[in-house]
Amino acid sequence: MKKVRFKFASVYSGGGLGSFGAHKAGGQEIFAVDFDKTAEKVFRKNFPNAPFFNMNALDVSFHKMVELGIKKSDIRNLDALLLSPPCTGISRRNFFRHPFNPVNMLLLDCPRLVSEFKPKVAIIEDVDSLLDDMMKPLFALFVSKCQALSDYNFSWRILNANDYGVPQSRKRFVGMLVRKDVGNPVFPEPTTKDYEALFLNRLFPDVVGFDAGGSRKKVNSKTTGEMIGKKAKWKHTNQPCGTLTATGGEKFMDIKTGIRSIRPDERLIICGAQEMNFEGIENREVDFVTGNGIMPPFMEAICATLAKTHFTSN
Repeated sequence: MKKVRFKFASVYSGGGLGSFGAHKAGGQEIFAVDFDKTAEKVFRKNFPNAPFFNMNALDVSFHKMVELGIKKSDIRNLDALLLSPPCTGISRRNFFRHPFNPVNMLLLDCPRLVSEFKPKVAIIEDVDSLLDDMMKPLFALFVSKCQALSDYNFSWRILNANDYGVPQSRKRFVGMLVRKDVGNPVFPEPTTKDYEALFLNRLFPDVVGFDAGGSRKKVNSKTTGEMIGKKAKWKHTNQPCGTLTATGGEKFMDIKTGIRSIRPDERLIICGAQEMNFEGIENREVDFVTGNGIMPPFMEAICATLAKTHFTSN
């Protein structure tokens, strides 16, 4: 049996990709919370022994988790709290994004969860577009709420999952709160040794083009001015894959089959989740789950670093 190096909980757990990385680093999950039924299905398939609660994160509290059967001693001895609130109100893919989109209030609620559970370390992950000029009011309010937790030291970084063994250029905001009696935030050094091994054309030799999906450039007729089509955003594959989304709109140009959707087994490789169990999970559900949250090798690197410096072995 693998030795437990630390204990953690996750809110906005998604399908458990971040949890899988934390487990790989030696973690034991005390409880997980997510509101989405698809996320619950994938999570329970991969972690049947971890208590999972399908509920609104705004209803999560210390007393609520005790009512649901989690031991007080387990809650009060959390090494890490993993928080990946929804990014839909912040993402550049959302043409209607706004700093005070109601879904963004879930990000602002994260400091409350830290105050409720008092973990040694809290890891808050979101999209890097949180730092866009449009989002400055939201970001400033979020930072002020984190800094108001007087028992914690707060810092943040923009990290790229590609630096941690993920064949996907996926930049993410990672905020870290570390209890002052434990120390200061420590972010992992890159673990990728061979970036070319993570290029798409090394992983899938028949794939020569990648289309990131999302909005297309309109193509207008030079004679009539009418729109005659939309131009895809094809990129060569001598590089890591672009960021995959939950919509699954990305395409591959395959020299054997032409333009096609990315297969579920390919998405799992691109996300570093190929060791997870997706048997019986529909393609659209694989797209949704792998397009959300933090990739397993990325979270493994974060937790492995903290296990050496901030967590007490159990």
